[in-house]
Amino acid sequence: MKKGIKKYVVLLLLTVLSVLTFAQLALVDDLGRFVKFDSQVQRVVSAAPLVSDYIKYLGLEEKVVGVTDWDTSIESEKIGDMFPLNIEKIISLNPDLVFLSGGFQEPEIERLQRYNIKSFVINPVGFNDIYKTITIIGSILGEPERAVEISNKFRQQYLGIAKNAFLWTKKPTVLYLMVQNNVGEMWTAGTGSYINELIAYAGGLNLAAPYSGNNGFFQIGPEFVVAQNPDIIIVDAYFEGDETAKNTLLNAPQLKNVKAIKNGKIVTVDGNKMSQASPSIIDVLSQLNQYFGDNR
Repeated sequence: MKKGIKKYVVLLLLTVLSVLTFAQLALVDDLGRFVKFDSQVQRVVSAAPLVSDYIKYLGLEEKVVGVTDWDTSIESEKIGDMFPLNIEKIISLNPDLVFLSGGFQEPEIERLQRYNIKSFVINPVGFNDIYKTITIIGSILGEPERAVEISNKFRQQYLGIAKNAFLWTKKPTVLYLMVQNNVGEMWTAGTGSYINELIAYAGGLNLAAPYSGNNGFFQIGPEFVVAQNPDIIIVDAYFEGDETAKNTLLNAPQLKNVKAIKNGKIVTVDGNKMSQASPSIIDVLSQLNQYFGDNR
């Protein structure tokens, strides 16, 4: 049994057990912490927009009593920045649980523990983690059956796209570039990143795949883009009409002979959806699959 499938089956068994006896529900978060739930979780603070996207996807926004100022998924009481957390504000909301993401939010766990506030860390890094996380969050919020159904639906959606793209005899070469006003400091995504998976499932050949970095992301310069010479470049936009990244590339003299630049093959995706391994990434996958198919 493949590792990802085995992990998923174990998770489903845990979910079933939690339905039979909620008082014994205990799950391991993405920091490897064993977190027990002795009663139903009714009031949640989502201190990470990533987690809010999952909760919205599950249709359980009514359980959220607070979100950060950076949240665009759920309308709720604002608690301020993601770091450092406004503990006093969180206490005033009387939550049963605070959801956190990994990395820079990890020190917040100890601060919350001082006030006996339970926390659970969500830090998905790949597509397998996405449907696992849907199930975990749904179980914590008391809807394990709904979560399993929605998780399976998500999995079937992306596998359906991937299977179709797998049959293509010709695939475009692709680079994802995180860039704002300076092509001298760009980032891309290679092996170990969910974006590498995304490009492959959508039907592209990621030219950064032979390389890696922290969670698969690493910094590059214009010489890397010139050397790889992709057919298509993917860039982010964070609001309607945002062409900052696209224009930066088009106006960079170092890149004028790159195929994607010369042929105008720069596809812009929603940076809010692209920036995290969450259910909304399925919209980007569908968009890229269509674009890659039209430009093979």
